[in-house]
Amino acid sequence: MSRTHRSGAGCPCPPSPPGRRAVLSLGMTVAVAATFAILVVSGSLPGATHPHVLRLAATTGGAVAAAQPASGVAPAIYRAPQLALGTSAAPYNICALGSATCTAGTGVSRVTLTAQTTAAPAPYWPDVQVAFVIETTAYDGTFDHYNSFYGNDPCAIATNGQGPLCEESNGVPFFIDNAQSIAAAIQIANPHSNVSFAMVDFFGTDDDWNDGPGDSWKYHVDISDFVGPTEFGSAVVSNFKDVQLTEANGYGCICGLDDNFLHSSSITALYGTIIGSGLTWSANTHHVIVLMGSAAPRDPSYQQNYWVSGFDHCCSGAGAYGGTCEPTYVFANDVSPNCEGWVRSQDGNATHSIAALTRTSPTCTDSIGHVCTVDVIDYWTTTTDPYSKGWPTDPGYPSGTAGAGPGGSTVIVDAERILVAGCDLAAATGGSWDGPAYFTCPSGQSGTLQYVPHGSLSKPNSQNPSLFAAIRQISFGPVYQTLVARGGNQPMFTYVPTPNFKLAPTPEYAAACSTPSGFLRTCQTIPQVIHSNGVTYLGWNWSTNATDNVLYVGDTWLASFNVVNAGPPYGIVPVIACVTTSCKVEGSTAVGGFFSWTDFYPGNTTQLRYLSFPPAQVHVLEAIAGPPPVTVPPSAPIVPPGIPLPVAPVTPVVVPTLTVVGQGVANFSLQAAAAGFLGAGFMRVGMKNRPIALAVAAKSGFKGSKFDKSAGEASAAGVGRFD
Repeated sequence: MSRTHRSGAGCPCPPSPPGRRAVLSLGMTVAVAATFAILVVSGSLPGATHPHVLRLAATTGGAVAAAQPASGVAPAIYRAPQLALGTSAAPYNICALGSATCTAGTGVSRVTLTAQTTAAPAPYWPDVQVAFVIETTAYDGTFDHYNSFYGNDPCAIATNGQGPLCEESNGVPFFIDNAQSIAAAIQIANPHSNVSFAMVDFFGTDDDWNDGPGDSWKYHVDISDFVGPTEFGSAVVSNFKDVQLTEANGYGCICGLDDNFLHSSSITALYGTIIGSGLTWSANTHHVIVLMGSAAPRDPSYQQNYWVSGFDHCCSGAGAYGGTCEPTYVFANDVSPNCEGWVRSQDGNATHSIAALTRTSPTCTDSIGHVCTVDVIDYWTTTTDPYSKGWPTDPGYPSGTAGAGPGGSTVIVDAERILVAGCDLAAATGGSWDGPAYFTCPSGQSGTLQYVPHGSLSKPNSQNPSLFAAIRQISFGPVYQTLVARGGNQPMFTYVPTPNFKLAPTPEYAAACSTPSGFLRTCQTIPQVIHSNGVTYLGWNWSTNATDNVLYVGDTWLASFNVVNAGPPYGIVPVIACVTTSCKVEGSTAVGGFFSWTDFYPGNTTQLRYLSFPPAQVHVLEAIAGPPPVTVPPSAPIVPPGIPLPVAPVTPVVVPTLTVVGQGVANFSLQAAAAGFLGAGFMRVGMKNRPIALAVAAKSGFKGSKFDKSAGEASAAGVGRFD
């Protein structure tokens, strides 16, 4: 028998959203939007002996007008877009009083509750902290023009080192002179967020391709406290230009071509920045790191051949290639692993890479989005331009002419590896990349930067329009809020039985918390059994860990347990106490002021809201001779559209007795049983750790399930079908 239930007259209920199927509940079609109502309650419920104690107010036109706190203050009706709830009970036909002496053959029905987040990610603009990580190798615009270490760069040779290098970027001088405008432009481009800035600089490697540790630094914090846009420019000058860069009137460092410049300590610099060594990252802000430079990281995937470059002969190593292992580094608050990788681990430990660190460091996981975003800008300069005159045709090294010179095969490999390294890290961390306009990343992202000459030595060119635009348009990564619901100080989900039902002597509790990335390990699988005001009901939270008691877009909660009939009335009766319009139509209402609901704080709001579960019915048969029972095929658990059934192996558990008042939350998990009990609607869990007996009927056909047997020979639907 099937009936279609509609809201009572006068109910301003919208139709089901386009494309969404109506929820089928035990042969009764109920539009989702018409069955959900939320009660908005600000703060606690004064006068109530328990937060769930409410009494129903008068009804109008067949719809519940309000659910009223015990104090008499009636909260407003609220219809929720955040969650879709479902209720089912199977088998449909059961015997009265938990017996098995009627034609149904069983006195136990299994109730399944489901909740799925349905809200789409909403635009969200959190506070943003941006840490600039500035490389200062020679071609970045910091070459010391007043020394004799100008190597084999043809342009430097032509001026005896007194002029600029060939295609030397003005990246660092430009950043110094325009830091204030850069910060203001980023803030203007993101008007909904409060943006603040910090700064780190680096260049040394202390390996064969550097003339020693005395004039290099692998990690140096210039601005440790994140400052606002109006303070950033002066902080860059006073803490970076006037302290770190003392050559060429504060625009250069002691950086010659006897130092490293094809690779640098970018791994160490990023590691320290990400973990917050000397920086004041704040939780619950969006963390963005902007790496600016023109060298490769020391990783085997981006190896550099110095023998084709303009490197000074004074400090050459035994071989052509620069280091491919970043040595361990001792920070104030951590020690980096030896040979930390760039986007992949070098030592087999999957967490030992900069890309992995952006997802695992506490300074990233406590940020909005739970990751750090790394944006990379590779300057257009000799090291990134394989056709630059800065690549000497005959650098003079052993076998150094192989692939040397502008457009040489080895030169092309060097430049490409530098640029691909930037592309790879941006892609691996959800950030943006920009670089020379002639280059395109493997992902298809094309560069936009044009070459701008460095200019005079003491007064370098401080204009670089394409670089300014690239910095202004750095990506802030995800700017969408996916948090749907937060729990409060009471269970998020409750089940209250109607007066003629009670929990079975062996409830066989089970629950599963499914996320887009898998099962939640801290899912509360055993509910609290709560006794209050003569009513016994169940309560669950999403997680046993209070800090994880939050649902995001794509999360699904499911719980299942056994109930038995406790007495008349018999016939087709509701099995769940609820207060939606459809609940009222099917004869369900609150019991002693309690009803089955979920309560939560939507997103980051502070207003607690209540959403009633929809109804479900069973057919209770008395254990006496009489006409055949009404045959209604048992339905699968009511799962809101789009909820997948998780599949996992069976796990034995100890089932607590129902007589324990205020039963604590168990720490073990029944997530593994979710596929069985949700797909078949039934499972058995014995005491004393007996193995779970699981009846799987997820895709049963005619006579495909033991529940079909009780449904009658004429039934064509099977348990586990989603019709």
